[in-house]
Amino acid sequence: LQQADMSIRPMVKATALKFVSTFRNQFAKEHLTALMPLLIHHLSADSIVVHTYAAAAIEKILTTKEDTPDGRKKHKFGGEEIRPFLQTLFTGLFTIVDKTNLNENEYVMKCVMRSLSTAKDDIVQVTQIVLEKLTATLGHVAKNPRNPQFNHYLFESIAVLVKSVCAKDASHTSAFEGLLFPPFQMVLQMDVFEFTPYVFQILAQLLEYRPQAAGLGDSYTALFPPLLTPTLWERKGNVPALTRLVQAYLGKGAAELVAQNHLLGILGVFQKLISSKANEISAFDLLGSLTMYVPAEAFSARIKDIFQIICMRLQQSKTPRLVRLVTQWFALYIGKYGSQSYLDQLNNIQPGLGLMLLMQVWVPRLQTDVPARMDAKVQVVGLTKLLCETPALLADANCQQIWAQALAGAIKIIASSSSYLSNSTSAGDDDDEVEIGYDATFSRLHFAARLATDPFPEVNDAAIALAQSLHKLSASQPGKLSPLIQQGLQNDAKLAASLESLFNKAGVNLV
Repeated sequence: LQQADMSIRPMVKATALKFVSTFRNQFAKEHLTALMPLLIHHLSADSIVVHTYAAAAIEKILTTKEDTPDGRKKHKFGGEEIRPFLQTLFTGLFTIVDKTNLNENEYVMKCVMRSLSTAKDDIVQVTQIVLEKLTATLGHVAKNPRNPQFNHYLFESIAVLVKSVCAKDASHTSAFEGLLFPPFQMVLQMDVFEFTPYVFQILAQLLEYRPQAAGLGDSYTALFPPLLTPTLWERKGNVPALTRLVQAYLGKGAAELVAQNHLLGILGVFQKLISSKANEISAFDLLGSLTMYVPAEAFSARIKDIFQIICMRLQQSKTPRLVRLVTQWFALYIGKYGSQSYLDQLNNIQPGLGLMLLMQVWVPRLQTDVPARMDAKVQVVGLTKLLCETPALLADANCQQIWAQALAGAIKIIASSSSYLSNSTSAGDDDDEVEIGYDATFSRLHFAARLATDPFPEVNDAAIALAQSLHKLSASQPGKLSPLIQQGLQNDAKLAASLESLFNKAGVNLV
């Protein structure tokens, strides 16, 4: 590998590079530091095998982990170690990428992606140059997409740049928009169907990082109406990415969209998605954003239709997944609009429907399918309002039984070790542990993943809030709740102990 002439004994060099890649875990950090300039030098080899093996070896080394004294794992060759080599590394990699006479090399583009991910903050200085190289490559491959893996890593590389730079300073989004909108518009105009899901995901990522005060802006506003075109939603691969983009629009400018009369169009998309089992997850993702961001007056005017559509869908197919999605939205809706509104809307469809769905659909789900992280927090917040702000649930013996079962469901979520309720933000996947690559159905960009959103940031601890609300309710009706709680938890000593522990932690008790 130390031989300067790249044309001599290419097969021996390729074998040596393969050896480094295979036994990377056995090399110490100082060995890898000594090897890195040699590997980068081999990127300049004319032999496709040699420069491909060099890129693959560098990419593998950047994912290598070692144990730390506290039992965790950290990168053996991470951001600090790669910093001195960044300029020569990117020069070598893009020299290969720029050679249009060669086929698109997925190993080289994967190395670009991994190098950008590892460099993190250090790429800020070279962002414009790297992004120009990537967009030029995009313009070239868009004319004739041949290698799906190469294309996937190309868009992942763009997503890494957006994430690394805009997460630190949201004002940079305008510069990215200026560089990315022209090639993205070309892709959409040419209708390169292999690329449109990627473009939608990165547009959503940029829009999510955009400063809140900036609004949607002229470019995004002009782009929105075509996004509701039915033919776009016919393509299966477009649906998750388009849903994500519409969610980003709602998060940044729901009031603007309502003012421009787009709400009916978005609800039409929701109705189309929920009618298909394959798209029901996207349907409820979209409905969640509508519930969170659309101004209450505009949303309330359409809520009757939404409840009717959901009830019809439940009648047709009450699968465990649909039940999970529906009950998750019920909790979100109650958290935002109150339990009385939930009951009123359902009871307007059919008298007693609200309690019937609670007893036959929602409570049974909590016994067998405990939500986790943010879903767990949303469930507990919704159930707290249902339990403590709904006088009708304490009106008679039948309702009180439902109340006790719903409380048991809430305590089960809080007590579950898998709910991670105390850490309700979505845990970020380790970028090296996740398999990143092309998928024929829908290629989700790992580095453009949607940021976790807390619908109830005002509730710091949902479990404590439940205990405090129960205390307040019991104070208004002394002696009434204790027998009900005993009835609901009598068959489960663990849940009873969890509730007792929760009251102690909150510093309250039942009256």
